[in-house]
Amino acid sequence: MKKIIFAVFLLTSSPAFAMAAYWTGNKEEIQTSTGETHWKCEYRVAYRTQLILVWRTFANSCPEEIEIESDGD
Repeated sequence: MKKIIFAVFLLTSSPAFAMAAYWTGNKEEIQTSTGETHWKCEYRVAYRTQLILVWRTFANSCPEEIEIESDGD
């Protein structure tokens, strides 16, 4: 019984969870306010029926896969 209550608690206590997103190959070179070059990279969220694209900025290059937070939608 304690295991069931604990599992229910975990599911209800945190509506956000991490999802995998994969680089689409699209990127833009941007300049920071300090003059450094960074990359703005586009990612597609995996395992979703609708197309969800997100952009993230990195200092060196675009990783092939990243984790993003979901609000449980």
